[in-house]
Amino acid sequence: MRRSTSWASRLAVLCIAGLLAAGCAGSPAGGPAPTVKADSPAHSQTPSASPASDSPVSPFKSLLSLLGRRQGTITAAVYDRRTNRLWVYRPGVREYTASIVKVEILGTALAQAQARNEPLPTAEAALAVPMIEASDNTSATDLLADVGGAPAVLRFDDSAGLTSTSPSALAVIPGTDWPGWGLTTTTARDQVMLVRRFAFPNPVLTDASRSYGLNLMEHVADGQNWGVSAGVAPGATVALKNGWIPYFPQPLRYDSTGALVNSIGWIHGHGRDYVIAVLTSNDPSEGYGIDTTELISRQIYDELGS
Repeated sequence: MRRSTSWASRLAVLCIAGLLAAGCAGSPAGGPAPTVKADSPAHSQTPSASPASDSPVSPFKSLLSLLGRRQGTITAAVYDRRTNRLWVYRPGVREYTASIVKVEILGTALAQAQARNEPLPTAEAALAVPMIEASDNTSATDLLADVGGAPAVLRFDDSAGLTSTSPSALAVIPGTDWPGWGLTTTTARDQVMLVRRFAFPNPVLTDASRSYGLNLMEHVADGQNWGVSAGVAPGATVALKNGWIPYFPQPLRYDSTGALVNSIGWIHGHGRDYVIAVLTSNDPSEGYGIDTTELISRQIYDELGS
């Protein structure tokens, strides 16, 4: 994955790209709707995979036994553009987003600029860079306020096809001083749909807007680039966003011994072109949750290369 130099120089480049966003029309997403293969019934604790005999085997199939032994709650989804297929591990399971919601906030800002036929405002661009690249919470809170809060994000989500995502309007997470937008609820399927809006041409975001967002997600800072980047060969494109909260989310209470860990992104190159989302909760620790996301990432990268 490429590295950033400084936010100031990066911002200058991105502002130039933003000038193109309003004037470039996005091309409609081509091809039929993706074929969906679900690897288990919703909320099943003992998933099984049984794809049709004439369809590609689910990339999650070889992971089922291993994931069944992992602690915590795990749900994941992957869309392979080469085969136009979407697979979901434990479909319907809803999780809190933590900082991956920042991609929704960014999409909201870009879509609003497109609607005005204007570039992303300089002030919003100055917030978007640290929000994505350094996962800066203050920048996210300020940009969320600029775009109109949770109702505006919900409108973007609806336009983008996120049917099971509910943006949080809370100011803070109860019992903490952490921003309340982290309690947005979502599914792995919805997060794959979100990243697809950035990764591939579609009517929601113009090509220039997509390029702007992907550029940020390809330059996340060291320490922010774990998760779905694991196992990816050097030279491949990795555009990602991660998030975590150190508490058990259901019932909602702060607990420093638990964690929620999420990772979403787009992987392209070396014969692969896919979007992946891994959401975990009730992890014994942040590190344990990261290990789970990376275990899945490595296996998916290997499976989709064959």
